[in-house]
Amino acid sequence: MSDRFRTTLAFLLIIGILVFWSLMSKPKTVADKISPGEKSDTLLTGEKTTEEPLSPVMPAAFDTVVIDKENYRLVLCSAGGSVKEFYLKEYNVDIIPQGQYLFITQSNPEEVLDFDMEVADDSVVFTYGDEKSLKKVYRFNEPYGFQLTVSVPETLKQQILDLKAGMRITEEKNANEDLRHFNIYLKNKKVEQLKKKVKDKFTYTGDVDWLGLRSKYFLLVINNLAKIESINFYKLPKYQPPGEGNAGLSNGKFHRSAFGCYFMRGGGDRYGAEIITSGNIDVSVLLLPIKYSKLAAFKKGYEAVSSGGLLGPISRLFLGIFNLLYSLFKNYGLAIIIFAILIKLIFFPLSRQMIKSQHKMQLIQPELKKLQKKYKDDPQRLNQEMMHLYKTYKVNPFSGCLPLLIQMPIFIALYQTLISSIEFRQAPFIFWITDLSFKDPYYVLPIAMGVMMLVQSLLTTIDPRQRFMVVVMPLFMVFIFLNFPSGLQLYWFSYNILTLVEHIIIKRGGIK
Repeated sequence: MSDRFRTTLAFLLIIGILVFWSLMSKPKTVADKISPGEKSDTLLTGEKTTEEPLSPVMPAAFDTVVIDKENYRLVLCSAGGSVKEFYLKEYNVDIIPQGQYLFITQSNPEEVLDFDMEVADDSVVFTYGDEKSLKKVYRFNEPYGFQLTVSVPETLKQQILDLKAGMRITEEKNANEDLRHFNIYLKNKKVEQLKKKVKDKFTYTGDVDWLGLRSKYFLLVINNLAKIESINFYKLPKYQPPGEGNAGLSNGKFHRSAFGCYFMRGGGDRYGAEIITSGNIDVSVLLLPIKYSKLAAFKKGYEAVSSGGLLGPISRLFLGIFNLLYSLFKNYGLAIIIFAILIKLIFFPLSRQMIKSQHKMQLIQPELKKLQKKYKDDPQRLNQEMMHLYKTYKVNPFSGCLPLLIQMPIFIALYQTLISSIEFRQAPFIFWITDLSFKDPYYVLPIAMGVMMLVQSLLTTIDPRQRFMVVVMPLFMVFIFLNFPSGLQLYWFSYNILTLVEHIIIKRGGIK
């Protein structure tokens, strides 16, 4: 087996691990249902049904008020005392789907209450009824959100706080990648995710500290839910791009051509919630970018939604290096190139040994072929003679794989960092590459990467029988990389250039 073939197999193994890692690096969920009377220490004590989420019918006319704060902008609506827009200024996104509403107050699933509205200095008060006994107050005392209090009369048996619209897809050009990160989190003693539990509708009746709805880059958190009686979670209709459905929501399927590994896990589903209680509600609501350090600063376990699994610490270390380099060069693309140089320097002793081993293996190929022909009917003797040949020429046939095996977790952690870190969202590099979290729109980087791999293979392969693999494997790797984030394409392209230079220098005896 040639070193080039081993290299290709090792890289394909990396791709396989990326797929496996994407599927497995999620917090564990617990049992679907607890039988009546059965005691359990687990978080979930709900049941699954097949009910469809029903969007409440809003009144034909209603009043709105705009609340403009330092970090966000809210548009509040008298219909249901709801939130029509929740806009995060730093990232230029509104997380509420177009034409939808969140935090709608209802006395029953079919009725949306039309409130009277009064704007105070740092609050908005909604009241309902002749005696204004139903009172809903938004207080803007949070840097990334608000305090919400709903006081109900004793005669009202039940109130519903409706969040069934769910969160908006903020990455329209990359919607499937955004969708696969959508999830639901609950925190009591520990953080649990419910994504796999919500087939259509899931009713949760246990204790809960906070509830989180997340998209790829943003987390909507509702705190102080200890006194809530139950929460219904809904899987929302499939996504369609705007223009093919109602504000991007449709019962149809998401149609989009895709190739390469960009959609290797497919898309996903959006989720909504419905908080139900017979008493008052007093919660705090936060809209946060998913940055591990920012989430951890609240000391409430929010950072669990972006922990990254076993390689999370490595990913956060890489992100810290990228941020440091960005502070110096003000360009994440340059930071990625410099990072590739640093990785190449760190692993240079190992890669030098790999290149030397490849060269020695090529030199002894004629001797190996003679042995294989001579002892073709005696595998045991063939193995002994091959080991003796390796020892004579001081060749380790497995040394070429060691640098690749060591770099596998680095590559996976780098993939995880580039594909999910909000720092790379809409981060430009140069010219046509305006978003390092999205693929190269003209496929220049993956094709250039393939060309570099081909040149490197032609320079390092002397066995004419390997020419077919020399040409096919770079083409295959281009296909694999076509729809990876351009940041990852840039890293691997830069790394391949450095590897080619390294090969040329070592083969010319420039570095002993």
